[in-house]
Amino acid sequence: MSESHSSVPGDRSQPTGNAVQESFWQVTLEVWRIALPLMVSAGTFSLVLFADRTLLLWHDGASMTASMAGGNMFWVLVCLPVGIASMTGAIVSQYVGANEHQRIGRFLWQSVWMSLLSTPLFVAVAFFAQTLFQLTGQPEHLLELEATYLRLLMIGAVGLVLESALSGFFSGTERTRVIMWVSLASGVLNLLLDVILIFGVGPIPALGIAGAAIGSVIAFWAKAVCYCVLLLKPQYETTYQILGGFGVDAKVARKLLFFGFPTGLMYLTESGGFTVMVLRIGSIGDIPLRATTMAINFNMVAFIPLVGVSIAASVLVGRHLLQHGPQRAVRSVYAALLIGGIYSTIWLIAYLAIPDVMMSLYQLNNTSDESANAIKIARNLLGFVAVYVVLDSVQLILAGALRGAGDTWFVLISGVLASSIALLVGFGFEPGEEQLHWWWWMLTLWIWLLATFMSARFLQGRWKQMRMV
Repeated sequence: MSESHSSVPGDRSQPTGNAVQESFWQVTLEVWRIALPLMVSAGTFSLVLFADRTLLLWHDGASMTASMAGGNMFWVLVCLPVGIASMTGAIVSQYVGANEHQRIGRFLWQSVWMSLLSTPLFVAVAFFAQTLFQLTGQPEHLLELEATYLRLLMIGAVGLVLESALSGFFSGTERTRVIMWVSLASGVLNLLLDVILIFGVGPIPALGIAGAAIGSVIAFWAKAVCYCVLLLKPQYETTYQILGGFGVDAKVARKLLFFGFPTGLMYLTESGGFTVMVLRIGSIGDIPLRATTMAINFNMVAFIPLVGVSIAASVLVGRHLLQHGPQRAVRSVYAALLIGGIYSTIWLIAYLAIPDVMMSLYQLNNTSDESANAIKIARNLLGFVAVYVVLDSVQLILAGALRGAGDTWFVLISGVLASSIALLVGFGFEPGEEQLHWWWWMLTLWIWLLATFMSARFLQGRWKQMRMV
């Protein structure tokens, strides 16, 4: 653990050139240049997820509900290896800042091996999918739909982890436009497949929720293949030794595990806690869960693009800590917070001003009484999202910045503490009535706690002395 806290010898931590003399406007432009393609990339994913669930609602309300529970379970099961792989970008950025470009290829291969090693776990999950949902007490009429969705998604799980690892090369070397174009292409592919496979076209039968899962699986693997092809460019081999770095390096792999494992556990803690809350809401009934799914869909559209700003903060902190020093890294984080704050405030206004317009999208092709009741409830739930949306951007960006420095263990511990408090309070004082609103208040409490912990750690400043290479 001492590796993460050691100072880097020489001039890596000292400002060079005029970097620290740049105006805040110039710093913000740099963050924006890197963050915007990542926001588009993440936004594409959020829109595909939103469209996926909305199309399933139009096809069958129960399928939309099942996709929420099945999708959450899928993420819980894959988030540990995805979290480990996701640290690739932050560590690559520190190699760039240390001017050790030739070591990046070797490191990238260790991330690939870690991704492939997750295969047996995903195969086992596919076999026991229905049992997992039975153990959580899901309604009987949703079990088969949820299990089918999860089983099929597991076919794409390795592809998802692999593309998370490979995209880290492009984010870490600040080639974020590549990620944007690959994400846009796979997003369009996913949407086309959703329409064709969910509703059926010509000789292709309507597959419903199975079709939605198949579309996602093909999109996962398409992204991984695109990144593999792009990495074979000769200029990457010359500078980063992509093919020349082929092999197993236990020391480098341990470095990835040391910094990536707590990130994966943090993802697991967050997704596990959220899934517990969603499953608890699901036990209340189908309509509350459907309403929660509708509200969360709009929350995701606002939240997921902020992941792009968080990644930008992570890679810039990683590079500037070694290349220009902590002062420049801090300025990048403040610029990222400004961008995230403006973006999330726009959504805050929208949640309060036009909730009916948002909810009207669910009425386009579904007029059942159950959906109408769910839409009415979901409209009120958007008020909770408005309460926490800005703080959500703060905690996400600061967590990314801390990871970029290598402070991944603190991010994990604070995440475990925040989710534990929210769940303990939730189950300890759960009312007999109004359980739906109660659990939404717990979600809000959770995010407030995360924002508080991340802000305190960032301001305390211990991360400024940490290094990963």
